[in-house]
Amino acid sequence: RVIIGNPNPDLYGNISSNLMFKNFSLSATFNYSLGNDAYNYYRQQLEGGSNFFNQTKAMLNRWSYDGQQTNTPRIVYGDPMGNSRFSDRWIEDASYLKVKDVTLSYTFNKPLWNIFQGGTVYVTGQNLLCFTNYLGLDPEFAYSYSPIMQGVDYAKVAMPRTVKMGVNLKF
Repeated sequence: RVIIGNPNPDLYGNISSNLMFKNFSLSATFNYSLGNDAYNYYRQQLEGGSNFFNQTKAMLNRWSYDGQQTNTPRIVYGDPMGNSRFSDRWIEDASYLKVKDVTLSYTFNKPLWNIFQGGTVYVTGQNLLCFTNYLGLDPEFAYSYSPIMQGVDYAKVAMPRTVKMGVNLKF
């Protein structure tokens, strides 16, 4: 047995920026993680080919005749060769760069309807983009607090992509 991955990132953090021009403001926050590996249990279940579970399209490229060049083993019920067992086949680079929050706002200081003295109109997007080669649902996952389960992706649902619009008014 050998060590085939490390769930701890080599480098991680956030990058924030805020640009202002006249009454407009644009702020953005990016999250990143580099060098962490993940065991993609979800992929192991859907590409193992050892049971009657649904399988992904990757299984269309499975070995099916002598001399075929492929990296996906043949499907055999019960998996007597152990093709779906825990191995480096399911370890993936989980590095990513995410656009976590982006807000565009406009602030006005003119009275409105003789009630409001000004305000801000804004639109905010969260979890808009994720740049990664990871094949799982989301490379930013946390299944358990246990150190044994660190780096194991059990297909936890990713944070939703949301867009909000709003108005803040000053009395």
